[in-house]
Amino acid sequence: MATAAPEDFDWCRRCGAHLLIDYHDQAALPALLTQAAPEGIDLWWDNSGRHDLDLAVPLLKRGGRIIALAGMAARPVLPIGALYTRDASIRGFVISNASIPDLAEAAAVINDLLATNRLISRINGTYPLTAAAEAHRQMEAGVKGRILVASDPDPG
Repeated sequence: MATAAPEDFDWCRRCGAHLLIDYHDQAALPALLTQAAPEGIDLWWDNSGRHDLDLAVPLLKRGGRIIALAGMAARPVLPIGALYTRDASIRGFVISNASIPDLAEAAAVINDLLATNRLISRINGTYPLTAAAEAHRQMEAGVKGRILVASDPDPG
C-alpha cells in the first residue's frame, strides 16, 4: 500500500504497491487507510516532513512504528495517549549517523535489489559534469525523478 499523488500511481505500481491512495484527499485518508489495513499499519514512513501524527498514530497497529526522515524544524502535536496505548514508537533516521559496516551492508542490499530489478528509480536525466548548471536548473524547476551528473567522458 502507498499514498501518492495520482500522477505517481503508475510508478508506485511498478514498485510493487497493490493499493494506492491519493494523499491529496486528506478528509478521506483515514477511512481509506483503515479500510486498507483494518488491523492497523505496521510502519508509517514519513519522508515528507509534514509529520501528521494526529493522522498516523491512531492508524498504527499494536507495536507499530513511525519512521521520520525529514522536517528538522517541525514541531508536530504528539497524540501521546494513542501512541503509548498501542506500544508504538517513533524513530528518526538520518543516513549520516550510520556506521561504515551499516553503510556497506545497505549498499550490498541496494546493489542486489538493483541487479534483480526489484528497486526502481525514476531517472529524469543524465548530464555530463560540464552541464551541471543545466542539471541544477532542472532540479530548481522541480522535475520528478533523479538527475544524475557524471564526470565528462574521456576525450582521448
